[in-house]
Amino acid sequence: MDIQQVKVGLIGAGNMGSALAAGIAAGIGSDRILSFDTDRARLTALQRETGIPYAEFIEEVPEYSDVILLCVKPDVIPLVCEKLTEYSGIILSAAAGIKIESIKRVVGRDKKIIRSMPNTPCMAGAGMIAISPDDNSDPDDVMLVKELLGFTGLVLQMPEKMINSVTAVSGSGPAYVFTFIQAMADAAVKLGINRQDALILAGQTVFGSAKMFLDKIENPIKMRDNVISPAGTTIEAIHILEKEGFSGIIIDAIEAAAKKARELDSSK
Repeated sequence: MDIQQVKVGLIGAGNMGSALAAGIAAGIGSDRILSFDTDRARLTALQRETGIPYAEFIEEVPEYSDVILLCVKPDVIPLVCEKLTEYSGIILSAAAGIKIESIKRVVGRDKKIIRSMPNTPCMAGAGMIAISPDDNSDPDDVMLVKELLGFTGLVLQMPEKMINSVTAVSGSGPAYVFTFIQAMADAAVKLGINRQDALILAGQTVFGSAKMFLDKIENPIKMRDNVISPAGTTIEAIHILEKEGFSGIIIDAIEAAAKKARELDSSK
C-alpha cells in the first residue's frame, strides 16, 4: 500500500499515542488519521495541536483505518480488542507488557499484529522504536509500519522475545540519560556555573555526543579515546567513573529493568 494513501487510526491519545500520531501526521497529513480516546480533553488537545480529527465512538476507528495504532493502558487492552474482532487491517500495538499472543486470544488468530516498543523521544521526532511482527504480517505490512513509525524516529525490527530487553535499554533509557544530564548539571553548578547554563552545557553535550556516535556507529570506546589526552583532565574523570563502577552500575540497572519487564510481561 502506498504510504500516502494509508489511513491510520489511533486508539489512546495519551502522551505516547499523541506523540506517535503527531509524527505520523507530519509525514502523511493529519487528514489521514482518526483518533479516539475516552478522555475528550486529550482528543481536543491533539486536534488543536496537529489538526487530527477524532471519532465520537471507538467503532468508527476500525471502519476507517488500514492501520490501527493501539496506545492504551495494558489493563484496557482486552476491552479495546473486543472491538477489533472483525477488523482486517494491521494492528500496531504499543501497549507495554502485552504479548502478541494475548491480543490474538481476543481479536482472533487470523489478524495481523505488530508489537512495538517506542520511547518518549518520539515526542521530539527522535525516538527509538523496536517492532516485532507476527507471522500473519507480510513484508509489505512490515515495510508500511516502518515507514509510518520512521516519521517519529529510528525503527529496528526484532524478535518479540527481545522486547523486554529493548524496554530496559531504550524504553527506560531516556530516564537514565536525564539522570546523567542532571548529575552533569549539578557538577557544573558546584563548580560555579549558573543552573540554566549548566543544563544547556550538559544537555547539548549529550545530544552532540549521541549524534556524533550515530553518524559513524563506531566503537564508543574508540570515540572516547579521541577525547582523552595523556595526563589530561578527561582521563582523571574517566578514572573516577571506572573506579566507582560506572559501567557496572549501568549494566546492573538495565538488567534489573529487563527483569522487571519480564515479570510484567509474564503476568498478562
